[in-house]
Amino acid sequence: MCVRYSITLDRSDPRMEALNDRMEKHFSGRYCVGEIWPGSAAPSIVCHDERITAVPATFGVPAFQGGGLLINARSETASMKRTFRESLKAQRILLPATGFYERDREQKNRMVFFVPEDGRTIYLCGLYFLLDGVIRFVILTREAEEPVLPFHDRMPVMVDETQVRPWLTDLSAAEELLTAPSLPLVHIG
Repeated sequence: MCVRYSITLDRSDPRMEALNDRMEKHFSGRYCVGEIWPGSAAPSIVCHDERITAVPATFGVPAFQGGGLLINARSETASMKRTFRESLKAQRILLPATGFYERDREQKNRMVFFVPEDGRTIYLCGLYFLLDGVIRFVILTREAEEPVLPFHDRMPVMVDETQVRPWLTDLSAAEELLTAPSLPLVHIG
């Protein structure tokens, strides 16, 4: 279960530079970088009117029954759940990230930070909902693979830059990406 992640808008990465420029030009002051927690507005990538674009989106969807936020959805069951089915079909989102945190199942107060092995930007896969004019998202999770598995049984579904367009624009490709092997990761701390 991904409870928070980190993003640094690195100017040495052309994609992140373009994302940063768009966010600063159109949404200055309306999003966060660094550690992203539930309730934070963060840079995201969506497909709107067949155009891939960066917009701020808020992490977490208000729970439909009771209080709190839904922050994750199981990728294995999202297509079957009424809450997520339509978003999986037409409202997929990507969250650029430099890494993500998982809570250590043995040491509950310890958070372990995972980053891509090659240091490049990763894109966490999610679903979004438009609520009162605000884009809100959940992160899709899957069964954990190494090196996450020793610490937690779930991890985010993620893609690299070559899979951005297929995830956002092609439902069949997106469904395949839900079960594709994870990107190589290492843990810090």
